Amino acid sequence: MTGKNILKSLAQALLAFILMFASGTACAKIDPYRGLSLELSEVSENLTVGQTARIEAEVRGDNASSVKTTIKWQSLNPTVLSLNSEGNTATVKALKGGVASIRVSVAECENLNQKLTFKIKEEGDGILRILAIGNSFSQDAVEQYLYELFATSGQKVIIGNLYIGGCSLEKHYNNIMGDKAAYEYRKVVNGQKTNLSGVKISTVLEEEPWDYVSIQQVSGLSGQYETCTPYLPEILNYVRSHSKFDVKLIWHSTWAYSKDSTHGDFPKYNKDQMTMYNAIVEVGQKVMANTSYSFDLLVPSGTAIQNGRTSSLGDTFNRDGYHLEVNYGRYTAACTWFEAISGKNVEDVSYAPSTVSEANARIARAAAHRAVASPYSVTELTGF
Repeated sequence: MTGKNILKSLAQALLAFILMFASGTACAKIDPYRGLSLELSEVSENLTVGQTARIEAEVRGDNASSVKTTIKWQSLNPTVLSLNSEGNTATVKALKGGVASIRVSVAECENLNQKLTFKIKEEGDGILRILAIGNSFSQDAVEQYLYELFATSGQKVIIGNLYIGGCSLEKHYNNIMGDKAAYEYRKVVNGQKTNLSGVKISTVLEEEPWDYVSIQQVSGLSGQYETCTPYLPEILNYVRSHSKFDVKLIWHSTWAYSKDSTHGDFPKYNKDQMTMYNAIVEVGQKVMANTSYSFDLLVPSGTAIQNGRTSSLGDTFNRDGYHLEVNYGRYTAACTWFEAISGKNVEDVSYAPSTVSEANARIARAAAHRAVASPYSVTELTGF
C-alpha cells in the first residue's frame, strides 16, 4: 500500500470514529435545558406591611414543553416576607418593614433561576421626609423656614441636606462612585437642626425612607444643559437603587445671580441676569422633558426669586450677589418648596419668620405661588 493510500485510510478511520462519537456518547451529554429561560410576571417591588403580591413563573424556549420543569420558590427573608406557592404560582405577603428577596428556580436545572427583591414600608407614621443632595443653594432653600411652613400646615416633616459648598453634578457623581464620606449632613427633626461631618450619600439614603430626594447643578453651570451628562443619569440610578422605597425625584431649578454680581461664573451668561435666568429655565424644561431621567417634580426656586425681583423689593434677593438674602430671600425659596411638594397654596399659610415684615412675606409667598403655577416664565408682581 502506498503512502498516499495509507493516509487516506487513516483519514477515513478517523472520520468514522468522530461520527460514531457524535452519534453516541456526545448526544447523551447534550443539555435539554439549553436555550430555555425562566420568566416571572411583572410585579411592583414596593409593598406596604400587610400587602400581598401574586407572582407567576414560566419556563420559555423552543423545547420548554418537552422537558420536566418543577418550579421551586424560596423566601430568603421569611420573617419580613412570607411566601405560599403552588406549582408555577406564588403569593408573597409583607410582614414588616425592610428589604426582602425571593428566589425562584427550576429543580431540574438550577441554572434557571431568578431573584426578586421587595422594598417593604411600614404603615405610614405621618412624617414627610425630604432630602436634598446639593450645596449652598440647597442650604439657602431648605435648611431654614421649610420645616416651619410644613409644621404650621399640620404636616410632620424631616428635612435633610447633603452639603458641599459649590458641589457640581460631576463631583456628586465622583463621590458616589468612590462612596466617599465627603458631606456635611444637615438634618432638621422636630425643628432642631444637627450637623454631622464626613458622611456618605449611601449612608443617608439608607437611613430614612425618604419620600423626596432633590438634585441640582452647581450655580455656575445651572444654565448649561450639556453639563448634566454623563453624571445625572448615574446619580439618579444610584439614588433609586439605594433608597428604601419608591422615592420621588426633584429637580431643583435655582436662581440667577444679582445684576451686579461679581461671581466668577457670571461671564458665562454675559454678566446678564435675564440671560442666566432664561438659560436655567431652559435646562429645567429639558431635564423635566427627558424621559430617561423621569423626574417627578420641579421646584422652581429661580423663577420665584425672579418674580420677587419684579416687586418693590427689586434686585435685593441676594446677600453677596449669588446666595440668597437670609430673611425674605430664603423664605421665598422655602415657600416655593412647600407649595411644590405639598400642593397647598402657600399664600394661605400664616407662618413667616419674625425677621420678615408682613409686606415682604406677602411678596415672598406671592412670588412662590406664581412660580409653581408658571415655572418657566416670570410673573410680574404688580401691586406688591
